[in-house]
Amino acid sequence: MAPLLSVRGLAKRYGGLLVTDHVDLDVFPGEIHAVIGPNGAGKTTLISQIMGEVPSDAGYIQLAGRPLNGLSMPQRVRAGIGRSYQITSVIQQFTVLENILLAVQGCQSHGFHFWTPAVQTRALLEQADQLIALMGLGAYRDVHAASLSYGQQRQLEIAMALAAKPKVLLLDEPMAGMGHGDTGSDRMVALLQGLRSRCGILLVEHDMDAVFSLADRISVLCYGKVICCGDVDTIRNSAEVREAYLGDEEVAA
Repeated sequence: MAPLLSVRGLAKRYGGLLVTDHVDLDVFPGEIHAVIGPNGAGKTTLISQIMGEVPSDAGYIQLAGRPLNGLSMPQRVRAGIGRSYQITSVIQQFTVLENILLAVQGCQSHGFHFWTPAVQTRALLEQADQLIALMGLGAYRDVHAASLSYGQQRQLEIAMALAAKPKVLLLDEPMAGMGHGDTGSDRMVALLQGLRSRCGILLVEHDMDAVFSLADRISVLCYGKVICCGDVDTIRNSAEVREAYLGDEEVAA
């Protein structure tokens, strides 16, 4: 099976600091591929390079066989890359529906005349309502984003990213701000499991319970370099990973 996303030799240098060190990874259809590592390992920079927000100094990226090098971030979105961020980027004074309508219309060929045309366009409303239902936000359709819990805002942000119908979704710490054992975290894990049939997922996450529950494969990044890649058992049993990141207690958990 050919990968949806293929990254080879991706590097980014800031002065003398090599933040991503010739990283190789793939995301296959239906796969959740997690990237873990200590703070400062280069995980967010890697996602930003794939998204086109940070230019790479070396390497190449392909999506479904199409080279992405040289494409802008909007061009990569249109090609099939979606992203969420560490800090939620929803518009707080908009309702759930308005936020998603904004994302849906932004992916259409219409001009950006948002309010009246969008509300009157049945197809846009239907697509927005489908995303609201998919992310379990039906009861909050007309609630302002500022009134949502942090976990619900993360769900809303992912719904907005899905508006572009991405082939691959890049998720940067979707569990951030949720406590260990939080019901919001459990809900997010279940929602991400349900997205497998829609797109491949590259997941950066510090919540190791979530990572071990979700990931088909895990790449461990340390000082910008992938030191190990494999399934959950491979990562749990790696002495190098234990020394660099997990620690004895987390591996034994």
